[in-house]
Amino acid sequence: MDFRNKKSIYILLAGSTEISLIPGISAAGASPGATLMTPVLDSEIIYSGKCLSMDVIPMTGNGIPTPAIITRACNVLSNVKVLIVDSGFYKSPEIPFFYTGLGPAKNPVMETALPRFNEALDFGSYLGDLIDGLYDNIILAESIPGGTTTAYIVLNALGYNYMTSSSMRQNPMEMKRDLMERSFKRVYKNEPMDAVKEYGDYMMAMAIGMSRSVKKSDLIYAGGTQMITVQLLDYLINKKKRLVYSTKYVYNDAMNLINSISLNFEYSSPDFSGIKGLEYYENGFVKEGTGFGAAFALASIYGTENVYKSIINVYNSFLRS
Repeated sequence: MDFRNKKSIYILLAGSTEISLIPGISAAGASPGATLMTPVLDSEIIYSGKCLSMDVIPMTGNGIPTPAIITRACNVLSNVKVLIVDSGFYKSPEIPFFYTGLGPAKNPVMETALPRFNEALDFGSYLGDLIDGLYDNIILAESIPGGTTTAYIVLNALGYNYMTSSSMRQNPMEMKRDLMERSFKRVYKNEPMDAVKEYGDYMMAMAIGMSRSVKKSDLIYAGGTQMITVQLLDYLINKKKRLVYSTKYVYNDAMNLINSISLNFEYSSPDFSGIKGLEYYENGFVKEGTGFGAAFALASIYGTENVYKSIINVYNSFLRS
C-alpha cells in the first residue's frame, strides 16, 4: 500500500466488551476492571496526547505502554485527520467524538452480545456515507480490550477453526475455547450477521456498516486478527474485499490464520529494540492495537528516523507528566 500523495483520515472505533472483565483474558489494562477505561484513554491519547479522564501513565499491569502512544506519535507526524467513534464506550472520553450511546457489548456466555446490533450497523452506515469520497483512504482502527476473544468466537461460529492473537505474551487459548464452548451452549448461530450479534463486539458491527456505505474511498482495516475477522465478515456480508494493514508482530504470530483467511494483508515492520518500554513489543507482549501498524506506515513517508523520534517524544511526555 502506497500512502504517498493520498489524503487520509484515521478513525478509531473504540469501545468495550464485558469479556475483558474476565481475569486473564486481556492485558489491555492494569487490571480486568481497568480494561473498561482503556478505550477511553486510548481515544484521549490519540486525539489530544493526554490522559484526561484519569491521571495515569497508560500501561499494562506489566508496565508496557499502550500502542495508542505509537499511533498518536505517528498521526502527529503525518498530520492526518483523526475521528474517534463511540463503539461501545463504558464512559465518554473528554474529547470531541462521534457519539452512539451503544454501551459495552455483553458477555456472550450469558446473553446476546449486541442487543443494539441493528443500531450499530445503522450508525456505521451513516458515518460511512458522511465521509465517503472526502478522503482517498479511510484508515479504520480499533481499541476493544477482549476483542481477540470475541473475534475468535465469531470465527469459530462461522466454521473457521483458527486461534486469534492476544494482547498477552502467552495467548490464553484454553480460556478462549472455554468461553466459545459456553457461548455456543447458550445459543449457536453460524450465519455471519447472527454470529456478530450473538458473540461479537460493536466495533465489528460499526465497521460492517461503514463498509456498506463506503464506495468511493479506500477503506483500510488497521489492526490484527480482530480486523482480519472483520475483513472476512465484510466479504461474506457486503461482498467487499478490503485491505488489512497490520504489523510484523501479528504476521509472525498468526501466519496460518492470515494465509488461510485474509483476502488482502500487508504489514509494517517497526523495530523498538532499545527503546525503553516499547522494547517489550519485540518480545511478543503487544502485537497490534489502535492501528499502529498502518499509522507507522503512513508516518514513514516522512522518514523512519523522524517516526522513532516522534514516538520517543510522545512516550517521554507521559513519563514526565
